[in-house]
Amino acid sequence: MDFFNSPLEKRKVAIVSAKDSFSVMGIRKKLQEAGKEGVVVAPSVFQLESAVDESDPIIYYLDDDIYTLRGEDFLKELKNLCLEQQRLVILVGEKAEYETAIETIPKSAIVEWFSRPVDMDALLATVERALNGEIAPARKHHILIIDDDITYMRMLHEWMKERYEITMLDSGGKAIHWLMENTGIDLILLDYEMPSMDGPAVFHMFKEDPSTRNIPVIFLTGKNDRDLVVKAVDMRPEDYILKSVQKRELMDKLENFFKKNKENQ
Repeated sequence: MDFFNSPLEKRKVAIVSAKDSFSVMGIRKKLQEAGKEGVVVAPSVFQLESAVDESDPIIYYLDDDIYTLRGEDFLKELKNLCLEQQRLVILVGEKAEYETAIETIPKSAIVEWFSRPVDMDALLATVERALNGEIAPARKHHILIIDDDITYMRMLHEWMKERYEITMLDSGGKAIHWLMENTGIDLILLDYEMPSMDGPAVFHMFKEDPSTRNIPVIFLTGKNDRDLVVKAVDMRPEDYILKSVQKRELMDKLENFFKKNKENQ
């Protein structure tokens, strides 16, 4: 078999860059030497989709263009593309550029980050792993929200829907019955104060049932009351979150939880 003409080796790799720099051309040359086709495209989702297939990895060469309005718009478009098509992205750039990019691009879509000057051999090895299917796009984590406040749940849903799969139930009883017939929940956000059956009662029922005892639970509470917080923490949930939390803080907490959970596994 001709190694360099095999179907796998004809796969393309998109190199997104606002400028035709020496480093970008160096990455393209390195890919070509390994039998890959590096396709350089401007920061445009339209050009990106026209240049490569959905399954082809993306190398995003970051520079100060990401701080411009055009760069910000592309980051948002790329975020939506990653969430819709489960794209794999390899970032190349300075630490500040990387930190700016991950404020928008889902971390689940990012395969690796390389600082400059680029370790070409390591970059090529990462591309190979992506092309060989050794790196799979992360599925969306499924979060169950249990809260009797429908308006609050809808707000959380709007905040979280792009990054996570969300199921909402307005009582502990409904949640218990729903979980008897459904699996695959990665995290439960549970209102501590609910009528009829409050959060602690629902929490205890989850932990007593072998089918739900291992599902992580984070309490939601509208009261920043020391005694209540102590009682909640004593039950040993994963964490508790005040309902006054802002979107950015909430999303950071969830990202950190799933990252820590993955590391522990």
